[in-house]
Amino acid sequence: MRTYEFLARKNFPRTYTGKVLFVSFVGVHVPMFGAVTYALLADNTPFMEQIDVLIAMLVATLVGTAGTMFLMNELLAPVRVASDAARDYLETGRTPRLPTRYTDGAGVLLASTQEAITRLDGAVTTAEAQRDRIAQHHNARFSALAGMSHDFRTPLTVIQGFAQLMKSEAISPYGGAAYRDVAKSIEGSSEQLMSTLQAVLDLSQAEARTEFDATSESLDIVRLADRAVSQSHFHADRRGVRVAVTAPEVLFHDTSGEAFGDLVGAMLQAGISAVPEGGEVGLDLESIGGTSRIRMTAFDAALSVEDVPVSLKHTIGGLSRANGDVVRGTGHTTPMTLRLSLIESFCHAMNGKVRLEQSDDGFSLTVDLLGSEESLAIAAE
Repeated sequence: MRTYEFLARKNFPRTYTGKVLFVSFVGVHVPMFGAVTYALLADNTPFMEQIDVLIAMLVATLVGTAGTMFLMNELLAPVRVASDAARDYLETGRTPRLPTRYTDGAGVLLASTQEAITRLDGAVTTAEAQRDRIAQHHNARFSALAGMSHDFRTPLTVIQGFAQLMKSEAISPYGGAAYRDVAKSIEGSSEQLMSTLQAVLDLSQAEARTEFDATSESLDIVRLADRAVSQSHFHADRRGVRVAVTAPEVLFHDTSGEAFGDLVGAMLQAGISAVPEGGEVGLDLESIGGTSRIRMTAFDAALSVEDVPVSLKHTIGGLSRANGDVVRGTGHTTPMTLRLSLIESFCHAMNGKVRLEQSDDGFSLTVDLLGSEESLAIAAE
């Protein structure tokens, strides 16, 4: 670090690449300077008789310098890419897609930068969503309680007042008609209070059912999907899996950004883990009659009966066990079973439908996110 810190303090050269190339230039030219100095001072041979040798040495040195500096500049590309990726993420929030399969120092730098940014982006996204959700939750609770304060205060005041009148027998002795009227008022106020309390309970239940709808907004799901692909890049690149995205430039849908990102991320993880190393996963997005369709295709991969949750087996037929027997019954669960169950849970929360298909080319997982009117129809069912 001392040499680097010395050059950095001097600010010469200004860039890190320039510093490395400067040191390389000096190192390559030291032998030539030594040879010329020897030829001029120590060798008694006339200078003109050595000129051809010196020219050849100069040309060789220049060619070697150019080649060395070019290759050094190329070998410094991982450092520049990692630096640019970190700076770009801090400035724009864009997650990079760096190669992560190489194991030397530069490869470890790229992989570590990719993993660090991916983890940081996931943590920041979760924290921001959690902060917004807590703020919305607190504001809604405060508004609801503030609005209901009068509804609670009025009947309780009536109950307390009539109770004091009855206790002091200020109207008449117990048992008179006046007390029967007071009792009716107390009963009515109690019923009103119970009705308000029931409304609070109903509101809490409705809030639990519609939490997703409350956080939904019109978002460009193509951008959200691209972000999910970037976050899955580390695991895909480790296995040499290529993720090909086919989508329009923009596609808006009423959804929650966090929920949609989790859904697409789970779909990609299922495909990346299923395809062979060096394989390909396709991600297609399209709009069909108000429905946003997301299809993940895992090429050259197959699902066995053990992989598919019971609730999804009706969407795909002719499954085989891991040993090759074609069956339609249930089998033991696998990591893929858990991934598909998670995807199904996301779909239910987002009022979507999911189905599986399998062919000779691989298997596909299709999710249809319904439009607002269709979502309401499903919720009513």
